[in-house]
Amino acid sequence: MRQFYLLFRHFILLCLPLIIFSCNESTVDPELFGSISGTVKTSEEAGSLPMEGVTITTNPGTTSVTTNSDGSFSLSEVNVGDVTVNAKKEGYTAVSTPVKVQEGKELVMQVVMGIAPLDSTIPDDITYVSPLDIQKDATRLPNKVNLVWRNGETEKGDTLRFDVIIFEGASDENGTKVASNILDTTFTVQNLKFEQTYEWQIVARNKQLDEVEGKKWRFTTENFPKNGYLFVKDTLGSRDIYSWDLAENHLVRLTKDGGSEVSPRISPNEELIAYASNKSGEYHIYTMDTKGENVVKVTNDKSLVSYNNSGSGFVWSPEGDQILYGHYGDLYTINYNGTGETKIANAPVNRHFKSCDWSAHFNNVSQEKIAVLTQGEKPYDNEIYLMDPDGSNLFLLLGNLEGTISSPHFSPDGTKVIFSLDSLFQDDNGRQLNAKIYSVNIDGTNWTDLSGDDKPAGTNDLQARYTETGGKIIFMNVANDNEGKKNIWIMDTDGSNREKIISNGEMPDLYNP
Repeated sequence: MRQFYLLFRHFILLCLPLIIFSCNESTVDPELFGSISGTVKTSEEAGSLPMEGVTITTNPGTTSVTTNSDGSFSLSEVNVGDVTVNAKKEGYTAVSTPVKVQEGKELVMQVVMGIAPLDSTIPDDITYVSPLDIQKDATRLPNKVNLVWRNGETEKGDTLRFDVIIFEGASDENGTKVASNILDTTFTVQNLKFEQTYEWQIVARNKQLDEVEGKKWRFTTENFPKNGYLFVKDTLGSRDIYSWDLAENHLVRLTKDGGSEVSPRISPNEELIAYASNKSGEYHIYTMDTKGENVVKVTNDKSLVSYNNSGSGFVWSPEGDQILYGHYGDLYTINYNGTGETKIANAPVNRHFKSCDWSAHFNNVSQEKIAVLTQGEKPYDNEIYLMDPDGSNLFLLLGNLEGTISSPHFSPDGTKVIFSLDSLFQDDNGRQLNAKIYSVNIDGTNWTDLSGDDKPAGTNDLQARYTETGGKIIFMNVANDNEGKKNIWIMDTDGSNREKIISNGEMPDLYNP
Protein backbone atom coordinates (compact mmCIF):
# COMPACT_ATOMS: atom_id res chain seq x y z
CA MET A 1 0.00 0.00 0.00
CA ARG A 2 2.81 2.42 0.88
CA GLN A 3 4.51 1.66 -2.45
CA PHE A 4 1.25 2.48 -4.29
CA TYR A 5 0.96 5.80 -2.41
CA LEU A 6 4.52 6.79 -3.40
CA LEU A 7 3.88 5.93 -7.03
CA PHE A 8 0.59 7.89 -7.01
CA ARG A 9 2.26 10.94 -5.45
CA HIS A 10 5.02 10.79 -8.08
CA PHE A 11 2.37 10.64 -10.83
CA ILE A 12 0.57 13.72 -9.45
CA LEU A 13 3.80 15.72 -9.28
CA LEU A 14 4.55 14.87 -12.89
CA CYS A 15 1.03 15.88 -14.08
CA LEU A 16 0.73 19.07 -12.05
CA PRO A 17 2.59 21.28 -14.57
CA LEU A 18 0.37 19.89 -17.33
CA ILE A 19 -2.74 20.74 -15.33
CA ILE A 20 -1.48 24.26 -14.68
CA PHE A 21 -0.51 24.67 -18.34
CA SER A 22 -3.96 23.50 -19.45
CA CYS A 23 -5.65 26.02 -17.17
CA ASN A 24 -3.51 28.82 -18.56
CA GLU A 25 -4.37 27.78 -22.10
CA SER A 26 -8.09 28.21 -21.40
CA THR A 27 -7.88 31.91 -20.61
CA VAL A 28 -9.38 34.37 -23.14
CA ASP A 29 -7.37 37.33 -24.34
CA PRO A 30 -9.16 40.69 -24.38
CA GLU A 31 -10.16 42.07 -27.78
CA LEU A 32 -7.68 44.58 -29.21
CA PHE A 33 -8.73 47.31 -31.63
CA GLY A 34 -7.32 49.78 -34.10
CA SER A 35 -9.10 51.97 -36.62
CA ILE A 36 -9.22 52.52 -40.39
CA SER A 37 -9.90 55.73 -42.28
CA GLY A 38 -9.43 56.76 -45.85
CA THR A 39 -10.80 58.20 -49.05
CA VAL A 40 -12.26 56.71 -52.20
CA LYS A 41 -11.84 58.27 -55.62
CA THR A 42 -12.39 57.30 -59.23
CA SER A 43 -9.59 56.09 -61.46
CA GLU A 44 -7.55 58.51 -63.57
CA GLU A 45 -9.60 57.56 -66.62
CA ALA A 46 -12.71 58.70 -64.71
CA GLY A 47 -11.11 61.95 -63.51
CA SER A 48 -9.75 60.98 -60.06
CA LEU A 49 -12.85 62.45 -58.41
CA PRO A 50 -14.01 61.88 -54.81
CA MET A 51 -16.69 59.19 -54.65
CA GLU A 52 -19.72 59.67 -52.41
CA GLY A 53 -22.01 56.81 -51.36
CA VAL A 54 -19.48 53.99 -51.62
CA THR A 55 -20.30 51.12 -49.24
CA ILE A 56 -17.29 50.19 -47.09
CA THR A 57 -17.23 46.86 -45.25
CA THR A 58 -14.54 44.66 -43.75
CA ASN A 59 -13.79 40.98 -43.44
CA PRO A 60 -13.85 40.01 -40.60
CA GLY A 61 -16.93 42.17 -40.32
CA THR A 62 -17.37 45.48 -38.56
CA THR A 63 -19.91 48.27 -38.99
CA SER A 64 -20.79 49.07 -42.61
CA VAL A 65 -20.33 52.75 -43.56
CA THR A 66 -20.69 54.87 -46.69
CA THR A 67 -18.38 57.58 -47.92
CA ASN A 68 -19.45 61.21 -47.59
CA SER A 69 -19.35 63.98 -50.19
CA ASP A 70 -15.54 64.24 -50.18
CA GLY A 71 -15.13 60.47 -50.50
CA SER A 72 -13.90 59.93 -46.94
CA PHE A 73 -14.85 57.18 -44.49
CA SER A 74 -13.90 56.05 -41.00
CA LEU A 75 -14.16 52.71 -39.19
CA SER A 76 -13.55 52.61 -35.44
CA GLU A 77 -12.93 49.56 -33.24
CA VAL A 78 -11.58 47.25 -35.93
CA ASN A 79 -10.04 44.07 -34.54
CA VAL A 80 -6.25 43.98 -34.87
CA GLY A 81 -4.67 41.65 -37.40
CA ASP A 82 -5.21 40.93 -41.07
CA VAL A 83 -8.35 42.61 -42.41
CA THR A 84 -9.77 42.97 -45.92
CA VAL A 85 -11.43 46.33 -46.70
CA ASN A 86 -14.19 46.06 -49.33
CA ALA A 87 -15.51 48.99 -51.38
CA LYS A 88 -18.61 48.65 -53.53
CA LYS A 89 -20.82 50.98 -55.54
CA GLU A 90 -23.16 50.27 -58.42
CA GLY A 91 -21.55 50.85 -61.79
CA TYR A 92 -17.97 50.54 -60.49
CA THR A 93 -15.59 47.66 -60.09
CA ALA A 94 -15.66 46.37 -56.52
CA VAL A 95 -12.29 46.68 -54.74
CA SER A 96 -10.95 44.47 -51.93
CA THR A 97 -7.77 45.64 -50.18
CA PRO A 98 -5.90 43.53 -47.58
CA VAL A 99 -4.45 45.56 -44.69
CA LYS A 100 -2.96 44.90 -41.24
CA VAL A 101 -4.54 46.71 -38.29
CA GLN A 102 -2.40 47.48 -35.23
CA GLU A 103 -3.54 48.06 -31.68
CA GLY A 104 -4.41 51.66 -30.88
CA LYS A 105 -3.29 52.94 -34.29
CA GLU A 106 -5.21 54.44 -37.19
CA LEU A 107 -4.56 52.99 -40.63
CA VAL A 108 -5.05 55.59 -43.39
CA MET A 109 -5.68 54.26 -46.89
CA GLN A 110 -6.83 55.33 -50.32
CA VAL A 111 -9.11 53.31 -52.59
CA VAL A 112 -9.35 53.81 -56.36
CA MET A 113 -12.41 52.47 -58.18
CA GLY A 114 -12.77 52.11 -61.93
CA ILE A 115 -15.98 52.08 -63.91
CA ALA A 116 -17.30 48.53 -64.27
CA PRO A 117 -17.04 46.99 -67.77
CA LEU A 118 -20.21 46.77 -69.80
CA ASP A 119 -19.69 43.21 -70.94
CA SER A 120 -20.73 41.64 -67.64
CA THR A 121 -22.30 38.21 -67.78
CA ILE A 122 -25.04 36.68 -65.73
CA PRO A 123 -23.99 34.12 -63.11
CA ASP A 124 -24.35 30.44 -63.98
CA ASP A 125 -26.33 29.90 -60.77
CA ILE A 126 -27.32 31.61 -57.53
CA THR A 127 -26.06 30.05 -54.32
CA TYR A 128 -28.62 30.10 -51.51
CA VAL A 129 -27.33 30.33 -47.93
CA SER A 130 -30.27 30.47 -45.50
CA PRO A 131 -32.78 29.47 -44.44
CA LEU A 132 -32.04 25.93 -45.49
CA ASP A 133 -34.30 24.14 -47.92
CA ILE A 134 -36.53 22.49 -45.32
CA GLN A 135 -38.59 19.70 -46.85
CA LYS A 136 -40.16 18.57 -43.57
CA ASP A 137 -42.37 20.69 -41.36
CA ALA A 138 -40.59 19.62 -38.17
CA THR A 139 -38.39 22.74 -38.33
CA ARG A 140 -40.48 25.89 -38.08
CA LEU A 141 -39.38 29.48 -38.52
CA PRO A 142 -40.82 32.75 -37.14
CA ASN A 143 -43.06 34.87 -39.34
CA LYS A 144 -40.08 37.16 -39.92
CA VAL A 145 -37.36 35.39 -41.94
CA ASN A 146 -33.97 36.65 -43.11
CA LEU A 147 -33.20 35.35 -46.63
CA VAL A 148 -29.49 35.16 -47.58
CA TRP A 149 -27.83 34.18 -50.87
CA ARG A 150 -24.60 34.74 -52.83
CA ASN A 151 -24.01 36.16 -56.30
CA GLY A 152 -22.76 33.02 -57.92
CA GLU A 153 -20.05 33.14 -60.63
CA THR A 154 -19.82 36.62 -62.19
CA GLU A 155 -17.22 38.55 -64.15
CA LYS A 156 -14.99 40.90 -62.18
CA GLY A 157 -16.66 44.24 -61.77
CA ASP A 158 -20.15 42.97 -62.45
CA THR A 159 -22.94 44.60 -60.43
CA LEU A 160 -26.02 42.39 -60.13
CA ARG A 161 -29.51 43.27 -59.03
CA PHE A 162 -31.92 40.81 -57.46
CA ASP A 163 -35.64 40.17 -57.22
CA VAL A 164 -37.01 38.24 -54.24
CA ILE A 165 -40.15 36.21 -54.88
CA ILE A 166 -42.23 34.47 -52.20
CA PHE A 167 -44.65 31.64 -53.04
CA GLU A 168 -47.45 30.83 -50.60
CA GLY A 169 -47.43 27.07 -50.97
CA ALA A 170 -46.91 24.86 -54.01
CA SER A 171 -50.24 25.93 -55.54
CA ASP A 172 -49.08 29.56 -55.79
CA GLU A 173 -47.65 29.49 -59.30
CA ASN A 174 -46.80 33.19 -59.75
CA GLY A 175 -45.76 34.16 -56.25
CA THR A 176 -45.38 37.69 -54.88
CA LYS A 177 -42.36 39.85 -55.64
CA VAL A 178 -41.43 41.28 -52.21
CA ALA A 179 -38.22 43.00 -53.37
CA SER A 180 -37.17 44.27 -56.79
CA ASN A 181 -33.79 45.29 -58.23
CA ILE A 182 -31.94 45.28 -54.91
CA LEU A 183 -28.14 45.17 -54.68
CA ASP A 184 -27.94 43.40 -51.33
CA THR A 185 -27.74 39.64 -51.08
CA THR A 186 -29.98 39.55 -48.02
CA PHE A 187 -33.61 40.47 -47.50
CA THR A 188 -35.91 40.17 -44.49
CA VAL A 189 -39.48 39.16 -45.33
CA GLN A 190 -41.96 40.06 -42.59
CA ASN A 191 -45.59 39.51 -41.60
CA LEU A 192 -45.67 35.97 -42.95
CA LYS A 193 -48.64 33.81 -42.07
CA PHE A 194 -48.30 31.34 -39.23
CA GLU A 195 -48.50 27.61 -39.97
CA GLN A 196 -47.84 28.28 -43.67
CA THR A 197 -45.40 26.57 -46.02
CA TYR A 198 -43.56 29.04 -48.29
CA GLU A 199 -41.10 28.78 -51.16
CA TRP A 200 -38.63 31.54 -52.01
CA GLN A 201 -36.73 32.25 -55.20
CA ILE A 202 -34.07 34.74 -56.27
CA VAL A 203 -33.93 36.20 -59.80
CA ALA A 204 -30.63 37.92 -60.75
CA ARG A 205 -29.94 40.32 -63.63
CA ASN A 206 -26.94 42.27 -64.84
CA LYS A 207 -26.75 45.77 -66.34
CA GLN A 208 -27.62 44.36 -69.74
CA LEU A 209 -30.81 42.90 -68.20
CA ASP A 210 -29.76 39.31 -68.76
CA GLU A 211 -31.59 37.22 -66.14
CA VAL A 212 -31.21 33.90 -64.38
CA GLU A 213 -33.74 32.30 -62.04
CA GLY A 214 -32.54 30.54 -58.93
CA LYS A 215 -34.15 27.39 -57.69
CA LYS A 216 -36.98 27.41 -55.14
CA TRP A 217 -36.29 26.69 -51.50
CA ARG A 218 -38.94 25.74 -48.97
CA PHE A 219 -39.62 26.63 -45.33
CA THR A 220 -42.59 26.50 -42.93
CA THR A 221 -43.52 29.09 -40.33
CA GLU A 222 -44.21 28.39 -36.67
CA ASN A 223 -47.54 27.46 -35.14
CA PHE A 224 -50.11 30.17 -34.56
CA PRO A 225 -49.26 31.90 -31.26
CA LYS A 226 -51.49 31.67 -28.22
CA ASN A 227 -52.16 35.37 -27.76
CA GLY A 228 -54.09 36.41 -24.67
CA TYR A 229 -54.36 40.14 -25.40
CA LEU A 230 -57.11 41.36 -27.73
CA PHE A 231 -57.41 45.02 -28.69
CA VAL A 232 -58.23 47.48 -31.45
CA LYS A 233 -55.48 49.32 -33.29
CA ASP A 234 -56.04 52.38 -35.48
CA THR A 235 -53.70 52.50 -38.48
CA LEU A 236 -54.16 55.17 -41.15
CA GLY A 237 -57.80 55.62 -40.23
CA SER A 238 -58.66 51.92 -40.33
CA ARG A 239 -59.56 50.24 -37.05
CA ASP A 240 -58.81 46.52 -36.85
CA ILE A 241 -58.63 43.84 -34.19
CA TYR A 242 -55.26 42.44 -33.15
CA SER A 243 -54.10 39.72 -30.82
CA TRP A 244 -50.73 39.73 -29.06
CA ASP A 245 -48.76 37.96 -26.38
CA LEU A 246 -46.46 41.01 -26.00
CA ALA A 247 -43.63 39.01 -27.64
CA GLU A 248 -41.67 39.94 -30.75
CA ASN A 249 -43.21 38.67 -34.02
CA HIS A 250 -46.43 37.57 -32.31
CA LEU A 251 -48.58 40.62 -33.01
CA VAL A 252 -51.36 39.33 -35.28
CA ARG A 253 -53.89 41.37 -37.24
CA LEU A 254 -57.10 39.36 -37.13
CA THR A 255 -59.45 41.50 -39.26
CA LYS A 256 -58.78 42.91 -42.73
CA ASP A 257 -62.22 43.67 -44.16
CA GLY A 258 -61.60 47.35 -44.78
CA GLY A 259 -64.35 48.57 -42.45
CA SER A 260 -64.11 49.44 -38.78
CA GLU A 261 -63.78 46.27 -36.67
CA VAL A 262 -64.03 46.96 -32.93
CA SER A 263 -64.83 45.66 -29.42
CA PRO A 264 -63.27 42.15 -29.41
CA ARG A 265 -64.73 39.86 -26.72
CA ILE A 266 -63.42 36.34 -26.13
CA SER A 267 -66.02 33.60 -25.60
CA PRO A 268 -66.12 31.77 -22.24
CA ASN A 269 -64.64 28.63 -23.85
CA GLU A 270 -61.93 30.82 -25.47
CA GLU A 271 -62.63 29.43 -28.93
CA LEU A 272 -64.44 32.38 -30.55
CA ILE A 273 -64.07 36.16 -30.61
CA ALA A 274 -67.20 38.28 -30.94
CA TYR A 275 -66.71 41.74 -32.45
CA ALA A 276 -68.56 44.53 -34.22
CA SER A 277 -68.01 45.60 -37.83
CA ASN A 278 -69.60 48.33 -39.96
CA LYS A 279 -68.52 46.85 -43.28
CA SER A 280 -72.20 46.58 -44.27
CA GLY A 281 -72.82 50.25 -43.42
CA GLU A 282 -74.11 49.68 -39.87
CA TYR A 283 -72.44 47.97 -36.94
CA HIS A 284 -73.37 44.30 -36.69
CA ILE A 285 -72.01 41.56 -34.45
CA TYR A 286 -69.74 38.90 -35.96
CA THR A 287 -67.71 36.00 -34.58
CA MET A 288 -64.40 34.54 -35.71
CA ASP A 289 -61.98 32.01 -34.31
CA THR A 290 -58.81 33.10 -32.52
CA LYS A 291 -56.88 32.97 -35.81
CA GLY A 292 -59.24 35.48 -37.43
CA GLU A 293 -60.84 32.82 -39.61
CA ASN A 294 -64.32 31.27 -39.98
CA VAL A 295 -66.17 34.58 -39.74
CA VAL A 296 -69.92 34.35 -39.02
CA LYS A 297 -72.39 37.27 -39.06
CA VAL A 298 -74.53 36.96 -35.92
CA THR A 299 -77.04 39.84 -36.00
CA ASN A 300 -79.45 40.12 -38.89
CA ASP A 301 -82.06 42.86 -39.33
CA LYS A 302 -81.36 44.49 -35.94
CA SER A 303 -77.99 46.23 -35.93
CA LEU A 304 -75.89 47.24 -32.93
CA VAL A 305 -77.11 50.82 -32.68
CA SER A 306 -78.07 53.32 -29.97
CA TYR A 307 -77.35 56.90 -28.88
CA ASN A 308 -73.64 57.71 -29.36
CA ASN A 309 -72.74 54.08 -29.98
CA SER A 310 -69.84 53.13 -32.27
CA GLY A 311 -69.90 49.35 -32.15
CA SER A 312 -69.79 48.70 -28.40
CA GLY A 313 -72.41 47.35 -26.04
CA PHE A 314 -72.58 43.56 -26.36
CA VAL A 315 -71.40 40.64 -24.24
CA TRP A 316 -71.28 36.84 -24.22
CA SER A 317 -73.58 34.88 -21.94
CA PRO A 318 -71.74 32.98 -19.17
CA GLU A 319 -72.30 29.69 -21.03
CA GLY A 320 -71.09 31.17 -24.32
CA ASP A 321 -74.19 30.06 -26.22
CA GLN A 322 -75.73 33.54 -26.56
CA ILE A 323 -74.78 37.19 -27.06
CA LEU A 324 -76.57 40.08 -25.36
CA TYR A 325 -76.84 43.44 -27.16
CA GLY A 326 -78.87 46.60 -27.42
CA HIS A 327 -80.82 47.85 -30.44
CA TYR A 328 -82.04 51.35 -29.65
CA GLY A 329 -84.36 50.95 -26.64
CA ASP A 330 -84.62 47.16 -26.87
CA LEU A 331 -82.33 44.57 -25.27
CA TYR A 332 -81.88 41.28 -27.14
CA THR A 333 -80.26 37.91 -26.74
CA ILE A 334 -79.27 35.94 -29.83
CA ASN A 335 -77.58 32.57 -30.28
CA TYR A 336 -73.94 32.84 -31.31
CA ASN A 337 -74.80 31.29 -34.70
CA GLY A 338 -77.37 34.01 -35.47
CA THR A 339 -80.54 32.12 -34.55
CA GLY A 340 -83.02 32.52 -31.69
CA GLU A 341 -83.20 36.30 -31.47
CA THR A 342 -85.20 37.19 -28.32
CA LYS A 343 -86.15 40.54 -26.83
CA ILE A 344 -85.77 40.51 -23.04
CA ALA A 345 -86.18 44.14 -21.91
CA ASN A 346 -87.27 47.66 -22.81
CA ALA A 347 -85.21 50.68 -21.79
CA PRO A 348 -86.85 53.48 -19.79
CA VAL A 349 -88.69 56.06 -21.90
CA ASN A 350 -86.45 58.14 -24.20
CA ARG A 351 -83.40 56.04 -23.36
CA HIS A 352 -81.30 53.48 -25.28
CA PHE A 353 -79.23 50.49 -24.19
CA LYS A 354 -75.60 51.45 -24.81
CA SER A 355 -73.45 48.81 -23.07
CA CYS A 356 -73.87 45.72 -20.93
CA ASP A 357 -72.20 42.93 -18.97
CA TRP A 358 -73.40 39.43 -18.01
CA SER A 359 -71.98 37.69 -14.95
CA ALA A 360 -72.19 34.04 -13.89
CA HIS A 361 -71.91 35.08 -10.25
CA PHE A 362 -73.77 37.60 -8.14
CA ASN A 363 -72.83 38.47 -4.60
CA ASN A 364 -70.47 35.49 -4.32
CA VAL A 365 -73.00 32.87 -5.40
CA SER A 366 -73.68 31.12 -8.71
CA GLN A 367 -76.43 33.37 -9.99
CA GLU A 368 -76.52 35.08 -13.38
CA LYS A 369 -77.01 38.84 -13.46
CA ILE A 370 -76.92 41.50 -16.17
CA ALA A 371 -75.65 45.07 -15.83
CA VAL A 372 -76.80 47.56 -18.47
CA LEU A 373 -76.01 51.19 -19.14
CA THR A 374 -78.88 53.22 -20.56
CA GLN A 375 -78.39 56.63 -22.17
CA GLY A 376 -80.54 59.53 -23.21
CA GLU A 377 -79.98 61.83 -26.14
CA LYS A 378 -77.10 63.61 -24.38
CA PRO A 379 -73.86 61.62 -23.90
CA TYR A 380 -73.77 62.51 -20.19
CA ASP A 381 -77.35 61.32 -19.54
CA ASN A 382 -76.57 57.83 -18.14
CA GLU A 383 -77.92 55.25 -15.69
CA ILE A 384 -76.73 51.74 -14.75
CA TYR A 385 -79.30 49.04 -13.96
CA LEU A 386 -78.99 45.45 -12.74
CA MET A 387 -81.48 42.80 -13.88
CA ASP A 388 -81.98 39.06 -14.20
CA PRO A 389 -81.24 37.38 -17.58
CA ASP A 390 -84.94 37.47 -18.47
CA GLY A 391 -85.13 41.24 -17.83
CA SER A 392 -86.91 40.97 -14.46
CA ASN A 393 -85.93 42.36 -11.03
CA LEU A 394 -84.73 45.69 -12.38
CA PHE A 395 -82.56 47.59 -9.88
CA LEU A 396 -81.13 51.09 -10.37
CA LEU A 397 -77.48 50.84 -9.36
CA LEU A 398 -76.35 54.32 -10.47
CA GLY A 399 -78.75 57.17 -11.17
CA ASN A 400 -78.23 59.98 -13.62
CA LEU A 401 -75.08 61.54 -12.15
CA GLU A 402 -73.47 64.73 -13.35
CA GLY A 403 -70.96 63.58 -15.96
CA THR A 404 -70.60 60.70 -18.39
CA ILE A 405 -70.81 57.11 -17.13
CA SER A 406 -69.50 54.28 -19.32
CA SER A 407 -68.54 50.60 -19.53
CA PRO A 408 -70.06 48.81 -16.49
CA HIS A 409 -68.32 45.52 -15.76
CA PHE A 410 -68.85 42.94 -12.97
CA SER A 411 -66.06 41.65 -10.77
CA PRO A 412 -65.67 37.87 -11.25
CA ASP A 413 -67.36 37.15 -7.90
CA GLY A 414 -70.26 39.48 -8.70
CA THR A 415 -69.82 41.67 -5.62
CA LYS A 416 -68.76 44.87 -7.42
CA VAL A 417 -69.23 46.75 -10.67
CA ILE A 418 -66.51 48.94 -12.14
CA PHE A 419 -67.23 51.81 -14.52
CA SER A 420 -65.80 55.12 -15.74
CA LEU A 421 -67.21 58.48 -14.67
CA ASP A 422 -66.24 61.95 -15.85
CA SER A 423 -67.57 64.67 -13.56
CA LEU A 424 -66.02 67.46 -15.67
CA PHE A 425 -67.97 67.07 -18.91
CA GLN A 426 -67.48 70.03 -21.23
CA ASP A 427 -70.49 70.23 -23.53
CA ASP A 428 -73.11 68.27 -25.42
CA ASN A 429 -70.51 66.84 -27.83
CA GLY A 430 -69.47 64.24 -25.32
CA ARG A 431 -65.88 65.29 -24.74
CA GLN A 432 -64.62 63.98 -21.39
CA LEU A 433 -61.97 65.85 -19.44
CA ASN A 434 -61.14 63.77 -16.38
CA ALA A 435 -62.77 60.32 -16.56
CA LYS A 436 -61.75 57.99 -13.74
CA ILE A 437 -62.38 54.33 -13.00
CA TYR A 438 -64.58 53.62 -9.97
CA SER A 439 -65.90 50.50 -8.27
CA VAL A 440 -69.19 50.24 -6.41
CA ASN A 441 -70.81 47.44 -4.45
CA ILE A 442 -73.80 45.80 -6.13
CA ASP A 443 -76.09 47.46 -3.58
CA GLY A 444 -74.82 50.91 -4.65
CA THR A 445 -72.58 51.49 -1.61
CA ASN A 446 -68.85 51.92 -1.08
CA TRP A 447 -67.77 54.02 -4.02
CA THR A 448 -64.01 53.73 -4.59
CA ASP A 449 -61.88 55.88 -6.90
CA LEU A 450 -59.45 53.39 -8.51
CA SER A 451 -57.70 55.88 -10.82
CA GLY A 452 -56.77 58.10 -7.88
CA ASP A 453 -53.83 60.45 -8.21
CA ASP A 454 -51.81 58.07 -10.38
CA LYS A 455 -53.80 58.89 -13.52
CA PRO A 456 -51.83 61.45 -15.59
CA ALA A 457 -53.40 64.89 -15.57
CA GLY A 458 -55.37 65.79 -18.69
CA THR A 459 -56.23 62.17 -19.51
CA ASN A 460 -59.21 59.81 -19.28
CA ASP A 461 -59.31 56.24 -17.95
CA LEU A 462 -61.92 54.31 -19.95
CA GLN A 463 -63.07 50.81 -21.05
CA ALA A 464 -62.08 49.12 -17.79
CA ARG A 465 -62.50 45.35 -17.45
CA TYR A 466 -61.44 42.79 -14.88
CA THR A 467 -59.03 40.17 -16.20
CA GLU A 468 -60.26 36.59 -16.42
CA THR A 469 -58.99 35.65 -12.96
CA GLY A 470 -60.03 38.96 -11.42
CA GLY A 471 -56.52 39.76 -10.23
CA LYS A 472 -56.06 42.81 -12.47
CA ILE A 473 -58.00 45.51 -14.28
CA ILE A 474 -57.13 46.29 -17.89
CA PHE A 475 -58.21 49.63 -19.39
CA MET A 476 -57.50 52.36 -21.94
CA ASN A 477 -55.98 55.76 -21.15
CA VAL A 478 -56.09 58.67 -23.59
CA ALA A 479 -55.45 62.41 -23.58
CA ASN A 480 -58.64 64.45 -23.15
CA ASP A 481 -58.03 66.48 -26.33
CA ASN A 482 -59.05 63.42 -28.37
CA GLU A 483 -55.88 63.78 -30.45
CA GLY A 484 -53.31 61.76 -28.50
CA LYS A 485 -52.56 58.05 -28.76
CA LYS A 486 -54.86 55.58 -27.05
CA ASN A 487 -52.79 53.28 -24.85
CA ILE A 488 -53.71 50.15 -22.91
CA TRP A 489 -52.77 49.90 -19.24
CA ILE A 490 -53.14 47.33 -16.48
CA MET A 491 -53.37 47.81 -12.73
CA ASP A 492 -54.19 45.99 -9.50
CA THR A 493 -57.84 45.89 -8.45
CA ASP A 494 -57.21 48.60 -5.85
CA GLY A 495 -55.78 50.93 -8.52
CA SER A 496 -52.13 50.46 -7.61
CA ASN A 497 -49.22 49.42 -9.83
CA ARG A 498 -50.41 51.07 -13.04
CA GLU A 499 -48.40 49.89 -16.04
CA LYS A 500 -48.71 50.72 -19.74
CA ILE A 501 -48.51 47.50 -21.76
CA ILE A 502 -49.66 48.41 -25.30
CA SER A 503 -49.19 51.62 -27.27
CA ASN A 504 -51.78 52.68 -29.84
CA GLY A 505 -54.52 50.35 -28.64
CA GLU A 506 -58.04 50.51 -27.24
CA MET A 507 -61.05 48.31 -26.33
CA PRO A 508 -58.90 45.67 -24.59
CA ASP A 509 -59.85 42.15 -23.54
CA LEU A 510 -57.50 39.73 -21.81
CA TYR A 511 -57.68 35.98 -21.25
CA ASN A 512 -55.33 33.08 -20.48
CA PRO A 513 -55.07 30.72 -23.48
